[in-house]
This record gives sequence, structure tokens and C-alpha cells, in this order.
Amino acid sequence: MKKTAQQEMEMDKKFLLEKLIFEVNEPEDKNALLAIAKAEIQKAEQLILNNENNKNLSKKHNKKLKNDLVLKADLEKDNREISTKLLDRIENNTEFLNDLDNKIDLSVIEINILNTDVKNTIAALRKVDPKKAAELENTINLKSKKTKKNDNNI
Repeated sequence: MKKTAQQEMEMDKKFLLEKLIFEVNEPEDKNALLAIAKAEIQKAEQLILNNENNKNLSKKHNKKLKNDLVLKADLEKDNREISTKLLDRIENNTEFLNDLDNKIDLSVIEINILNTDVKNTIAALRKVDPKKAAELENTINLKSKKTKKNDNNI
């Protein structure tokens, strides 16, 4: 199986991270760790944002599906014919929601992996620059608190 450029880049990043965790001595190593941590944080933020958008889309389509299912049940109850358009819409929404749920589950896994990578990078950075590591952790904690506060306001 041929590796994509992104897979090779991820492998290179993982190798560099492992190397840096064990051999951090030089200032350029510190800069590389900081750059990796910031890139991982940005990637995680983007995934979280995309995941939230997918959750909102899922809620919207779940509501539509629920309305269609209620309509179908009402039609069946009244012994009226159910249009193929309604049945197709129910089927399409169901398939779409299943795909979306799989996408959401996958992105949660990716977010957890990225969080682990960020923590490992910060741990390595802490060995050479505790102040920068603490700054990154504080930034993450502030963003996390802001996100939780926004979730509670919805």
C-alpha cells in the first residue's frame, strides 16, 4: 500500500517528536517542539470546530427525520397512502445521519489522539522551557473553559 504525503508527514512528525522528547538539548529543538505543539493545538481546534458543526447539523437533520416519522405514523394511522417522496426523504435522512454519526465518532477519536500528542509535546517542552510549556497549557485551559462556557449557554 502506497503512503500518501500526509501519512509520510505524520510519520516524520511522530519520529521528530519522539526524537525530541528523548534528545532535547539545543535551542532549535525547543523551537521545533513549540512549533509542533502549536500546530497540533491548531489542528485540534479545527477538528473540534468541525465536530461541533457536524453535531449541529445532526440535530437539525434529526429534527427533520423525527417530523417525517411522525407524519408517516399519522398517515399510517389514518390508513392513508404514504408518498414515495416521504419514504425516500426518511431513508436519505437516516443514511445521512448514520454517516454523520460515524464522522462525529471518528473525529472524537482524532481529537483524543491529538490531545495526547499535544500533552506529549508539552511534556517534552517542559524539560527545556517550562515557562513556554506552562503558557501553552494555560492557553489550552482558557480555550477549553471558554468552549465549555459557550456550550452551557446554548
